[in-house]
Amino acid sequence: MNEELKQGLAKKISDSEFTSADLPNFFAIFCEMCNESDDIKSEMSGWNVKLQFNITDGDKLWLKATDGTLTSGSGDIEGPDTSLSTSGDVAAKVFTGEKDATSAYLDGSLKISGKLSEALKLRGIIGSVLEKIQG
Repeated sequence: MNEELKQGLAKKISDSEFTSADLPNFFAIFCEMCNESDDIKSEMSGWNVKLQFNITDGDKLWLKATDGTLTSGSGDIEGPDTSLSTSGDVAAKVFTGEKDATSAYLDGSLKISGKLSEALKLRGIIGSVLEKIQG
């Protein structure tokens, strides 16, 4: 685990300085934490999904869960099960817990196509990771 990167992201989150430019690093730490935490691995057990994130004013990113192991990358993932589209500002707020994903979906600032259940599962995992990042 890149502790320096994790601590830097934690500081940005606590200081409300986290932006969409931090999302690729967040995704990397997010995956590491999910893959190293027995609690989160248990939560992801049997979860096989491809999630596409279309940041309307930024980069495209993706997450892929395969039997409890999470990977991430930039660009498009082939055959996503669920696609989430939003601005960089909203994405940053959702991933740091500053904005609830359900609220963003209901107010139209987060659009979801594909399996909504996969987005809901991700919301729970984000919460678990944030607890670990923020200590």
